[in-house]
Amino acid sequence: MPEYPHLGWDPAPGSPSAIAALQKKLSTSATALGTAHRLVDELLGESTYWRGEAAEAFRGALDGDLPRHLKNAHRSVSKAASKLRVWHDDLVGYQATARRYDTRAKLDAAALTRAESHEEHVRSAPDLPEAELRTAGEAVTRAREALESVRRLARELEETHRAGAGRVARALNEATERLAPPEPSALGKAIDWIDDNLGDSLSLLSATLGLVAIFVSAPVAVPLLFAAAGLSLAALVSHAADPTHGAALKAGFTTGRFDSQFWSSAVTLSGDALGALPGVGAVAQGAKGLATATRTGIAAEHGASATLSSGARAFGTGSVAAMREANGAPTPVLDWAVRRAGARSETPIQAGVAGSAVVTSAVGLTPANENDTVKNTASTLDGSRLAVSDIPGAGIAAARTWAQLAR
Repeated sequence: MPEYPHLGWDPAPGSPSAIAALQKKLSTSATALGTAHRLVDELLGESTYWRGEAAEAFRGALDGDLPRHLKNAHRSVSKAASKLRVWHDDLVGYQATARRYDTRAKLDAAALTRAESHEEHVRSAPDLPEAELRTAGEAVTRAREALESVRRLARELEETHRAGAGRVARALNEATERLAPPEPSALGKAIDWIDDNLGDSLSLLSATLGLVAIFVSAPVAVPLLFAAAGLSLAALVSHAADPTHGAALKAGFTTGRFDSQFWSSAVTLSGDALGALPGVGAVAQGAKGLATATRTGIAAEHGASATLSSGARAFGTGSVAAMREANGAPTPVLDWAVRRAGARSETPIQAGVAGSAVVTSAVGLTPANENDTVKNTASTLDGSRLAVSDIPGAGIAAARTWAQLAR
């Protein structure tokens, strides 16, 4: 008998217990490899006090590639165990969702059977009003659509499961391929780190420029704000291309899995988008000035060089003015806090909010981000900052920019 008889197939195949057992074995192996590596290091250290041919032979047997291979093997098996632990937890969640869908399919199938039986009974009755026949037919259609809807959700779950299984399989292949691969070069490590953390690095640079802009004069602040907006836009593109964020958001909207990973991804992408918005609006305002100046120059027959020069000046003037206006847009909650604390508190309050963005962005680049408590705290702090500062300010700035563009 199939495990999900009312769906008709298994959208989340796999055995969590078997995965847990394998993960436990790999964790034990990783611990043993780590112990062996430490032991070899200790023996080599102690052997420095031992002299003679026997000592040289002993060190020759233990030295060389052995410590490195033990270390790399420990790392590879630990990584494989970690991936299996994550997959075990994901699979448990997928199967719980599949069981809920199967229960819904059972209820919807029963409702469809009743509706079809009623429709058949109605059609067999003599001289029945047309309205009652139509009502019975509509009930069958609704029941059939409900059943198809839950089966469609189950098919989407199956795709999510398949994508997750593929990612885990690739990660395991990478972790166990040539169980103890050679150590990458320093350049390779740097490139890998940048590739793995590009979006978070761009977000940190953007937040840092935003913080610095608070303490400098307006002529210096505007270029910093443009650079910060550009970095936020680049971070948005990088984070949006990360399948981890896409999978978390899809799981939330399609299966109702609004877990910490969903909110973390939502806050990350929202923060990047809001950080880029002032720059996009400023460029759009500058582009409007460029178009107007170009049309005016062409109509007045000023010549190509003069027209281009006038257009460039209009673009720069419009963009800078729009960025200044966006930067000065009111933020109701922060403005209220300044009024309560006094005018001297404005810069410290702004710096505190901007500094929180720097701190939370930096957390994503440190080992502390692997701690769920730290990661959730950073997401909560980011979300609070968006709610009290970025979202109101961006909304007002966007409304002003739209009004300017509509003129």
